[in-house]
Amino acid sequence: MKNKLLILLFCCLAGFSPLHVFAQEAKNDTRGIISTPLANVRSDTKAKSPIITQLLMGDEVRILGKQDNRYRIAILTQDRREGWVQQEAVLVPKGKNRDYLNAKRQWIVITKPKSDALILDKTGNHKVALYAGTRLPVLKKGADRYEVQFPDRSVAVIKASDAMPEKPLDPLANDTKADEIVNTAKQFLHVQYFAGGVTAQGIDMQGLIYVAYRIHGFFLGMDGDALLAKTRKIQKKDLEPGDILLFHGNGMGLYLGSGRFLQTTRKGSVGIAGIHDRRASHALLYGLRIIGAKSEEKKKLADMTADEILIAQTRVAPLAVGQRIAYWAGRFIGTPYDTDPLGLYVRTSRIIADEKADCMYHVFRSVELAQSNTPAEAVDKALTLRFIMKGALADGLVVNYNDRFQYGEDMVVSGKWGRDITAVLGPTQTITGSRGRDQVDILPKNVLATRALQKNLQDGDIIYWVKDPRKRAVDEIVGHLSIVRIKSGKVSVIHASGDKDRPSKRGGGMVKEVLFSDYLKSMRFIGAFVTRFE
Repeated sequence: MKNKLLILLFCCLAGFSPLHVFAQEAKNDTRGIISTPLANVRSDTKAKSPIITQLLMGDEVRILGKQDNRYRIAILTQDRREGWVQQEAVLVPKGKNRDYLNAKRQWIVITKPKSDALILDKTGNHKVALYAGTRLPVLKKGADRYEVQFPDRSVAVIKASDAMPEKPLDPLANDTKADEIVNTAKQFLHVQYFAGGVTAQGIDMQGLIYVAYRIHGFFLGMDGDALLAKTRKIQKKDLEPGDILLFHGNGMGLYLGSGRFLQTTRKGSVGIAGIHDRRASHALLYGLRIIGAKSEEKKKLADMTADEILIAQTRVAPLAVGQRIAYWAGRFIGTPYDTDPLGLYVRTSRIIADEKADCMYHVFRSVELAQSNTPAEAVDKALTLRFIMKGALADGLVVNYNDRFQYGEDMVVSGKWGRDITAVLGPTQTITGSRGRDQVDILPKNVLATRALQKNLQDGDIIYWVKDPRKRAVDEIVGHLSIVRIKSGKVSVIHASGDKDRPSKRGGGMVKEVLFSDYLKSMRFIGAFVTRFE
């Protein structure tokens, strides 16, 4: 089993955070947040009707109706599955509570089957049980504990050993390994079977699979037909750890490797069985691959074939444009820095020169791939975006690179490179301009360093780093470009970091990803412009 995992298109569609799903609902829909540690969802309004699933604190729902003291809901964390839940378990966010689900907050997820949270309030400290998969926003991180917030805005303390920072909900940035899924699932060994259950109080196989993946950032639907429609079948001989097993009679299992799998039995508990056991061998139909060992997801762009680029473009198509830009920027990480003073792509009159990258080419190519559906469309997009007017090709080579954007400030002013959000992000400073502009407004370094500004940055934002006017060599102001990527709530920049060749010294470097705050400490620039594609 290879260590690195590729997330299939299904996960791209099903793996978004619940907040992302909310953004696509009509504005007048009533939304709710589960405010109790655990809530049963029943098939109808009767008190003894079957439990079809359970929800955890913080789960988002869409309220479709109400009867007596129950809401009819669509569960956004479970592919909009519908059911009925007690009204008391649902908080309808108002006022400050509307911001509770802000994706830009730092989140943790409970990893232990059961964890005690110590609530701190005016009535005195008391404990409440939380269950694996529960997502909570962090207020403060200590050496051995997290201070978190509940949907009702009460504050609680959780042991750091019982939780971990939430993994990227963008499945293409999630580097979960197969053994992590398997080890998480094995924590539920010997938990009693409970139809519709998803916790250590009682669980069924669908619930176990759902929670094991959820902990690691993958929100899979729990409907069997949905899984069949969105995954690919795996033959018995090709099974890998983490694959879902389907048996005659709608039975399910989770493959552990070496011929073993997890199962639950009615009136029994979670246990381990063998796929070669007589009963299992005859009943096993095939596996379903949610994540698989595909090393091409880690390939640098220069090592990808046109077909692989096309597959990746299709895979990331459901993401927002900023996420797509950040994704393609990340595919350059490790690529050698282009030390040619003119730029390899310009020197050789090529549109595509992915084997090396300087900061401008890195930004060009990342945006072009993000805004196109095929490799050929990316070339067409380049002829529009890279040039002041329009690029032209002859025999596959560019014939008018003199008309290209050579200066970052020209890209900002052109409007081709996204909306200029510099003044929107924070207080600006006026400095001496360039390129025909006497003065320009930038975000100074001290403003860039503020938490308020960094919270407002988004995936794919382009940062144009501004030189001190006294250090300009020619008529330019922007000295470097980089692309923002948000990972686990932290702001990073991906950029081609290096030096150009000089008569007295050879250049060098590579494309890197560094924390935004760390880059600010070491950079030689006085501020920045920022643009955003929307």
